[in-house]
This record gives sequence, structure tokens and C-alpha cells, in this order.
Amino acid sequence: MNDEPSAASLVNGLVQLLNVEQTDENMFRGMRKPGGIGRVYGGQVVAQALTSAIKTVDASRSVHSLHAYFLRGGSEDHEIDYRVENDFDGGSFSNRRIIASQQGEVIFNMAASFHISETGHHHQPPMPDVPAPEDLVTVQEFIERYPEKADKQLRPFYTRPGPMEMRCVTEPPFTLHESRDPHISFWFKTRAPLGQPQWMHRAVIAYASDLALIATAMRPHGPFRMQGASLDHSVWFRQDMSADDWLLYSIDSPWAGQARGLGIGHIFDRAGRLVATVAQEGLMRDRDMRAAQGS
Repeated sequence: MNDEPSAASLVNGLVQLLNVEQTDENMFRGMRKPGGIGRVYGGQVVAQALTSAIKTVDASRSVHSLHAYFLRGGSEDHEIDYRVENDFDGGSFSNRRIIASQQGEVIFNMAASFHISETGHHHQPPMPDVPAPEDLVTVQEFIERYPEKADKQLRPFYTRPGPMEMRCVTEPPFTLHESRDPHISFWFKTRAPLGQPQWMHRAVIAYASDLALIATAMRPHGPFRMQGASLDHSVWFRQDMSADDWLLYSIDSPWAGQARGLGIGHIFDRAGRLVATVAQEGLMRDRDMRAAQGS
């Protein structure tokens, strides 16, 4: 008997996790992840903050960008409260500022901008020429084939049943056993149809966008004992998108230094349209290097 949850139930659970509950005027609460242990995944906080802001903006305006800072690590033991400040409603744009707190302590802040639909000139980079997702292995299949390459600490995060499916173009983010180019790419989508409005698709993209950015910055430096965390996070949404159809996430790291690393990602749909751009700086502190310096 298979006791694993169905794909539909996993995706429904993600929708419930991201669809915050309003508790007061401009106040919202994000549920904790059932069965969660330890630190909250950063993409969850970004997405819950975004849905909090969305619920205060006219439906004719879609989020086109967000810029966030992670101040403290959140705990999966408690729910997260979000306060939304209405900073601006203009003729074409709206802006919201979101502050996330847990147990009365601020852990995160974010600004999100919303825009009416407009036409304009267009250009974008070409989508990388990569194999189709149907021709690639899942993360779980990769680990089964190459268990020696899977980082033991990160392995449970990628192997436990989850709402997102990933197909590896490059080796997965957890393969840090030798130095490689600072690039990671993979296809991803929800495991089942969302059946939700466009704003939820954007929230799911925000949720998934926190994957693999720091890992990309680590790749040129081989394995090391790291203290890591997301420091800031930005997403630019380029057009309507479907989070339940395959999307290519292509990530590069142009820089690392001062115990930080920068990741920049482009998300394309199967038609080659650029649907989102992501940037993140993360802490990638080498514990042994820090100990040698006596700090």
C-alpha cells in the first residue's frame, strides 16, 4: 500500500499554504507548513508576503516586481503574521510594503509593485537550448542513480514528496563534491494542475524562485562547511505564466566574495518566453575559513 500523498493533494496543500488568511485590516496570517521542522523555507515567506499584498490591490493590477530582505530565520513551529502598508495607488501603479513577524519579532520585509496591463516595445534574451523535460530525469531519479553525489544534509529536502516537480538539465543543486561552473538549470512545475487565478500562479513562481540560487554561487568553490542563508530576494514578473506547465529556470552566479554570493536567474516557459527574472544575494560563510581567522 502506497501511503504517499497524491500529486493533487500536495498541490492543494501548497495553495492553502500560500493563500494567507486576513485577520484584521491590512493584517494577514500565513499558516505553518504541516509537519515542518526547523527553519522556514525563504520562498514560503516571499510568496505569503506577496499574497498578503495582492489581497489589498485592485484585481486589475498584477504584481510586476518585488524586493525583499530576510532579517531573521523564521521557525516552522509558528505561523507568520504579515502587515501590509499601502504606500501608493496611482493611475497605473500601486505599491505595497509588507512586514513579516513571528512571535512579535520582525523576520522579513518586502516591497511589491503592481501595474495595470499595458502594451509596449519588447525584447528579451533567447531561451537556452536545453533538452525537453520529458527527456530528463527527476531529482529523485538522479539521487537513486548517483547516491554518492547527493549532499546528505540537502538530500531529504529534495527527496521527500513535495508539490513541485524538478527535472535536471545540469546536475542538481546538492551536488557540491567538486568545483564546477557557476551555473545551474532545471525544469520545474507543480505536480498537478493549479486551477487557480493568475495571481496564485505568480505566488507559486515566487515560492519556487528561492531554489538553487546560493547553490549556484557555491559551485566554483567545491565542497566546504557552510553557514548559508538568503539575505535578499528580488523577482520581476514579465508576463502571465502557468506554474503548472514546465518552466525552465536558468541560474548563473556572476560574483561571490566577502562571505556572500550572488545568483541571477531567468525563468522561461516552453514557448521560449521570458516570464520572470530573479536575483538574490545569500550568505555563504565558510565555517573553517572563519575559524582559521579566529572570528
